[in-house]
Amino acid sequence: MNRKQVATGILTAVLASTFVFGGWGADIVKAEGEKTVVRFMVGGSAAELEQYQKAVDAFNEQSENTQVEFVGVPGDNYNEKIMTQLRSREAPDCFYSEEASYGELNKSDMLLDITGYLDDSESNLKRSDIPENLLENYTYGDIITGVPVDCNPMVIYYNADLFTELGLKTPQEYVDEGNWDFAALQELSEKLRDASKVGFVYENWWGPLYSFMFSSDVSVYAEDMKSSSFDTERAKAGLTYLDNNIKSKAFTFAGSLTSGESPDTLFVSGQAGMLYAGRWYVADFTDLSFTYDVVPFPYYEDASQTMCAMPATPLVINKNTENPDAVWEFVSYYCGAQGQNIRMEGQGNAVPTVDGLEEIVLTGTPEHAQYFLDAVDTALVYPEAEALHPGMTDTITGEVEKLLVGEQDVDQTLENIISEVDKELQK
Repeated sequence: MNRKQVATGILTAVLASTFVFGGWGADIVKAEGEKTVVRFMVGGSAAELEQYQKAVDAFNEQSENTQVEFVGVPGDNYNEKIMTQLRSREAPDCFYSEEASYGELNKSDMLLDITGYLDDSESNLKRSDIPENLLENYTYGDIITGVPVDCNPMVIYYNADLFTELGLKTPQEYVDEGNWDFAALQELSEKLRDASKVGFVYENWWGPLYSFMFSSDVSVYAEDMKSSSFDTERAKAGLTYLDNNIKSKAFTFAGSLTSGESPDTLFVSGQAGMLYAGRWYVADFTDLSFTYDVVPFPYYEDASQTMCAMPATPLVINKNTENPDAVWEFVSYYCGAQGQNIRMEGQGNAVPTVDGLEEIVLTGTPEHAQYFLDAVDTALVYPEAEALHPGMTDTITGEVEKLLVGEQDVDQTLENIISEVDKELQK
């Protein structure tokens, strides 16, 4: 799932046999004899698509009844292609749904109800295999329409050697002392800044933003999705904290970086001490010139408030598929233990959502990788209220960006956010 995709404007071959275009389905049916053909579509970088292809190939090799066509989209317009194809005869039978479009797909009644499959005792993937917070997030009304392909609970990555070199306590030492709160993050960031380093790199999207503005005891939206918590003291305190640290240069706003710079390049080069991300960086950080580790996102005032954001992409089934049983055979394999194990072979770039695959996360680096696993069940997932109101997330982060570049203050930012969110929620 990675939210970062390699930009390109066209559908183009990345791997041999990766792409199959409309009209080939009938030929494959003939070639495969009795096998039912299922079209599976997903976007991603070349490396990601290669991993997805491995899982598809493994499924095809072991399935006696189903053959999967893999349609990979190496571009930044994946969602546009999905929405276009769903309205045509070229629509895939199953596909990755981006977080921001999942609600729209449900509102438009485009997704198959898979509740019965998950409740089938003979199914390869069952309701009990899915973390409760994700299962709840993929339930609309009284039906389930998606299953997680994996997940990515976010943690603070830090350059352990840099802290040692500068004579500073590491974030893990603060954790061990029971003092890993917002004040500690600010203190360390200021010390790194004073040593001419980048303290903490902030990226302005819903995951990092809501981690600063909310806690485990403050829901972003009410259960009925008619109101939000952007008007609370907690939200204001979190946004003020973020703004103050950007202004003091203890934190660096990723949106202000120059061309060629990014949070990961600053970290890899040894310039940045800390950044906030999911497990997608682990595979890229295998050959660093320094030792790195991870800790949980710090808490606001009390350890009981600890929370992190967790992007998690659902795999969904087209409601109009002609062969739902065959599609579920593939989906339950791909999102079950077999498929997740294949896709995360080696260091991997995500965290499994099914039990029994913990060693994937705990093998290799970082030392405290257990924090990824600890966060899965309690992490904040993409709010359903925003999934059901396309564009609302961009409006919120857009207002915060105005704050971070100095165009407006905290009060005006919150006033604008509250106004726009209330307007959307009342629709």
